[in-house]
Amino acid sequence: MSEAESVLEAPGNPEVLVAPVALVTGGGNGIGAALCARLAADGYRVVVVDIDPEATAKSAESCGGIAFPADVSDLEQNRAMVAHAVTHFGRLDVVVLNAGVSSDQPPDLPLDVERYRRVLGVNVDGLAFGIDATVPELARHAGRILVTASLAGLGPDQANPLYALTKSAAIGYVRAIADSLEQRDIRINALCPGFTDTAILGITRRLIRKQGFPLLSPDDVADAALTVLAEPGTGQAWTVVAGRAPQPFAFPPLPTTLMPDGSQARFRTLFSRAAKKEDTP
Repeated sequence: MSEAESVLEAPGNPEVLVAPVALVTGGGNGIGAALCARLAADGYRVVVVDIDPEATAKSAESCGGIAFPADVSDLEQNRAMVAHAVTHFGRLDVVVLNAGVSSDQPPDLPLDVERYRRVLGVNVDGLAFGIDATVPELARHAGRILVTASLAGLGPDQANPLYALTKSAAIGYVRAIADSLEQRDIRINALCPGFTDTAILGITRRLIRKQGFPLLSPDDVADAALTVLAEPGTGQAWTVVAGRAPQPFAFPPLPTTLMPDGSQARFRTLFSRAAKKEDTP
């Protein structure tokens, strides 16, 4: 039985059972559309978010969900998508922050500031804004967040360094914020696919195919996403490559700081701890 098939009680009425709700950004095409279909097949009610209204509507119709066209680089539109989900379905359980773009910035040419701002706006602002907007509702239902990152965030992508910059940022943010979100009963992980047969590859797609290099399909990535969403861990980066099962990436330990006497220095992390449920009066 899938996790989505374990029914949930409707607030205030224990006699009514409802299916969980998943929201997917970048859900109009490619990996996002595959995610919407896979989540719907697994029993979720799906909110499809994408900047392309036509693609959003088509994906929502295909998976039996509802559409909400939005630009994730705008904080208010992120808040609006959450409000839309709660208005229609009454809750939010899973968020997949999948929206992303390539920079199309050649590494050997002067920086195109417009391209730079666009790729950071979608891939980084969209991530931070999406988390900020969805956490209050997810905290009500022990929710989960899955961020679509990339292998480019784990190893150097010399052909597209701006894209690699944003995906490294995504992985770093997931790992850094996980403990804080766990205090609110929210799990967050990053999914790091390798080359996937989608439009984001651009002209690289033709080169990869010509070489016979194995590509993931969007459905492969969607299946891996459901695997990660079912896992109990948080703050992890899961790799997905053709021919291998998804697995959490093993980050090497950081070197420890030493005191003058050679003993290991101890540092207490200082951050504002989010209130746990048991702290609430």
